[in-house]
Amino acid sequence: MEELKDKKAYEISFVAAAEEDVKTLAEALKGFGAEITFESPLSKISLAYPIEKKEEAYFGYFHLSFQPEEIVKLEKQFRVQPVVLRFLIITPPFVKARERRPYSPSPRRKAAFTPSTTERKQPSHLSNEALEKQLKEIMQ
Repeated sequence: MEELKDKKAYEISFVAAAEEDVKTLAEALKGFGAEITFESPLSKISLAYPIEKKEEAYFGYFHLSFQPEEIVKLEKQFRVQPVVLRFLIITPPFVKARERRPYSPSPRRKAAFTPSTTERKQPSHLSNEALEKQLKEIMQ
């Protein structure tokens, strides 16, 4: 019971040369005490650059529960005896789902944006003569 409590969630993404390598990876993870909770479907991809003279590979990832102390041992084992071409182990971010409310401004803000009838200014219409007279006064 104590052992399950200490396990943390991880994600390992990998690029494998063959589909059989993925099975070997899953077995190696289980051998280190990992509990695989999700396995993504494999995707055949073209590599941006050759890795070990291979132009194509399989990409996939696992979600797993694992002892944090075992991660270092696992990485060392994969580097000494490469099971896959490339791998990356991360701790996935936990996203809290929260309820979203539709936006409604507070009554105070509604009042600030609603113009009252007394504040509205009606545009004044000036004749050309009155406008020229005002311009002359301003220019002096």
